[in-house]
Amino acid sequence: MLSNLAKKKIRSFRQYLIVWGKRHYRNLPWRRKPTPYKILIAEFFLQRTKVLQAEKQFNFFIRRYPDFLSLKGVHPQEFKKYLGPLGLKKRIRIFNKLVKVINEKFNGKIPTDYNILVRLPGIGDYTASAIEVFALNRRKPLIDANTIRIFSHLLGKKISREEGKRSKLIRECAAYFSSLGRNFRKANWLLLDYGATKMSKTS
Repeated sequence: MLSNLAKKKIRSFRQYLIVWGKRHYRNLPWRRKPTPYKILIAEFFLQRTKVLQAEKQFNFFIRRYPDFLSLKGVHPQEFKKYLGPLGLKKRIRIFNKLVKVINEKFNGKIPTDYNILVRLPGIGDYTASAIEVFALNRRKPLIDANTIRIFSHLLGKKISREEGKRSKLIRECAAYFSSLGRNFRKANWLLLDYGATKMSKTS
């Protein structure tokens, strides 16, 4: 259980983050009227990829394929046009498997149950949680490299990315952060923005 001091540090950081975000919030396309589909596609495109690259390909892709039903029967070579420039070749194969599962097992609709989401091809804890937080407005902890860096630094701990994924302390920090305030969705986006733009320069 988080100490009162840890909670105080997280609350203070969140207040700072809201002010910081007035100048630094990234108004990315998947953040405008977010849906489970937009968030899933964005997170898939963002895996080990710079935001600007992912954003460009995301825009092309969404215009051509607005939902999973529009992807039904599409040849994997088509996906290469959009995913190829992002690198990580295995992503194309995994994405093709994901499209088949969503269309064949769920009639083109993305499941909203975390326990189902997390077992889909290419969808791990972070992406499943991101869909819950950003598209379904659920107060869930977000654990990725950025949030692990931030909460480790905030509490004066040295926790690696791999340790952070399993860390009860990091999960409690992320859960407490998401429990605060009305606009927890934007606060979590700011948390990611801060980690990606500021913490990456200092870590």
